[in-house]
Amino acid sequence: MRGKGSRAPFQLLIQLILFGRKKPTEEPIPGPAPAGMTKLEPFPIPDTIRKTITESDIAKARNKLRVANLERDIIGDALTKIYEAEAKGTINEPEKNQMIQPYKNDLKRVDAEIDTYKKTVDLYELETAKEDLFKRFQETFLDIQARIEKIRPSLSLPASTETRPVEPKPTPEKTEPVDPTTEENPPPKEKPPREKARNKAEEKIETIREEVLKAMERLEQIETEG
Repeated sequence: MRGKGSRAPFQLLIQLILFGRKKPTEEPIPGPAPAGMTKLEPFPIPDTIRKTITESDIAKARNKLRVANLERDIIGDALTKIYEAEAKGTINEPEKNQMIQPYKNDLKRVDAEIDTYKKTVDLYELETAKEDLFKRFQETFLDIQARIEKIRPSLSLPASTETRPVEPKPTPEKTEPVDPTTEENPPPKEKPPREKARNKAEEKIETIREEVLKAMERLEQIETEG
């Protein structure tokens, strides 16, 4: 299988899950690495893959789960006999209710213990499967890398050079065409509203002044005529 980029490890991991078989572990033979080959060392297990439950803890949980399941079966048999006795008429309903109450309490306790121990066992088994899968992936990865290191020197390939991504050039901002007539003869600027108001007020004042002057001239004319 040949992957590209970051997808290659995930494709290899999927192939291991579907078709891979666990290879028997072989102890490496110590010795110097051949010329032109680098010594491959297993990469450390990430913290997310390490187990959170120890071997001693899982052994205790399994033993307690086994005992709790047996105790639950015993409680179930006792409750069955009590209900059968009521059906046969050996005991009445109040007596049955009195007898089953302690067993009901024990059943709730045992069910809670079974749930806890079962979750502990399930977690251990899942973490074991995840760690085993990681180790198989690691073995296959190192095997492939060793083959690559063995073949690559015989081909005399040029050293790979890192290519930097080409930064896109900034696009120049588009300038709208300017009409030459507007540049030579710019439109007259409108006066602000305050100046317009002042001009109107001055016109009114000037009109009133002219009317007053005309009125005064008439009065003087009347006086001279009288």
